[in-house]
Amino acid sequence: MPLEHTPEKLREVYNEVCRTCGYENFLRIQGGARIERREGEGFSQLSLLGDRIQLTEDHTGISVEQFGRKAVAVIATALRTLGIPLILVQQTTVRITSTPNNFKNASEYLARSVFKIHSDELETFGRPTSVFGFRLVFPPTLEQPHNFNVRVECYVRDGRSLYVENVGTFKSPIQPSNTDQIEKQAQLTSDFLVNNVVKFLSTFDRRDNE
Repeated sequence: MPLEHTPEKLREVYNEVCRTCGYENFLRIQGGARIERREGEGFSQLSLLGDRIQLTEDHTGISVEQFGRKAVAVIATALRTLGIPLILVQQTTVRITSTPNNFKNASEYLARSVFKIHSDELETFGRPTSVFGFRLVFPPTLEQPHNFNVRVECYVRDGRSLYVENVGTFKSPIQPSNTDQIEKQAQLTSDFLVNNVVKFLSTFDRRDNE
């Protein structure tokens, strides 16, 4: 059942994270509050709702290590101040862009090298066709009880690049005493994306794959 946070307690969280984590603005929203800082095209945002806490860094230049430390500080403050006994499920999303070296754009890389689709095989559609992307799902195992959901697509802002996203879901409860797990989970999600997914994609960035 969602919790109801009082305006006074939400303000307490705001005052603390502004002091320690550089947030600036406080807005009341349905079911809670949103705390944020905007700078150029990027923004940092903390949403405090009755059933979730959501922390977002978008185009701020922050590293995964910095994000992890910030997340621990923010979540620890929120749990303590709002009286939240534990977090049942955590979901961490890491996104990057990557540009193939040997293809003119990401769609050609996907079609010609990853899926090995030739232009004449697309003629059946009777119109220009762009191969857009795919998903990979990695379910939990005994050794790795978390799951990853990977998305690889052509980046809409730059057709030459791929948009690569990994969503990690962790179902081990987090209590105020072990919020450091949040930092470890962010690093695990990032490491799998950089060390495993990008490595997999790089094996197709060769013309001899056609």
